[in-house]
Amino acid sequence: MDPTPILDVQNLQVRYPRFTLGPVSCVIRPGEMVALLGANAAGKTTFLRAITGRLPKHEGRALIAGRELRTAPPAWRSKVGFAGESPLADPVLRVREWLDFLADIHPGWRRDDAADLLVRLGLDAAAKIGTLSRGTLVKLAFICAEAYRPALLVLDEPTNGLDPVVRQDFVMVLRERFAGTADRALLFSSHLLEDVEALCDRALLIRDGQLVGEVGGDQLREARAAGRLTALVADVLGAPPSR
Repeated sequence: MDPTPILDVQNLQVRYPRFTLGPVSCVIRPGEMVALLGANAAGKTTFLRAITGRLPKHEGRALIAGRELRTAPPAWRSKVGFAGESPLADPVLRVREWLDFLADIHPGWRRDDAADLLVRLGLDAAAKIGTLSRGTLVKLAFICAEAYRPALLVLDEPTNGLDPVVRQDFVMVLRERFAGTADRALLFSSHLLEDVEALCDRALLIRDGQLVGEVGGDQLREARAAGRLTALVADVLGAPPSR
């Protein structure tokens, strides 16, 4: 296995007038499924946008497969996929038209994979994007980020807006694609602890722009079985930041 981390973050810092993220340091290695937990406005989305190149004005470094996105060749960006609550698509386009456009611009795009995911997640390829529900937009954003199989897939609140049954199926899709893989990794933020416990190897906890702790997957599962999963996360989030 390649020893190079898929994500290597060292002293990452993003400054706003009223909020500062970091400095944050962490490493994600091939084969890992990692959750990012924290309250609203804790800095989760800022962190995810910074490491995926969407906030280039930051201090420190965020290496994707050993290269900084800000200085790497454009093709290097295909090593990371990002999905938020909706795809960056023209709402007048049909789902099929948007996916065809992405297939033309992404050399590694897998049309068969995208088609399979449409069926698996229950999307209508003929539907106009502007008519899709919030939950369906989340699923389409996931397909857009995953169909070229990036080394690091980053999902911001991926199960937000999904009903419980669809959410469970979505988590199962993620497990099928990432559990046991040796060359890819998953990083996702969520406030739904049951999804985190069912999916992740470990969880990074962020509060007020600082990583304040880490919880292993076994610890998460044991805490849920004992009925204290929420208390465990609250305990870690309430602890002082580690330096």
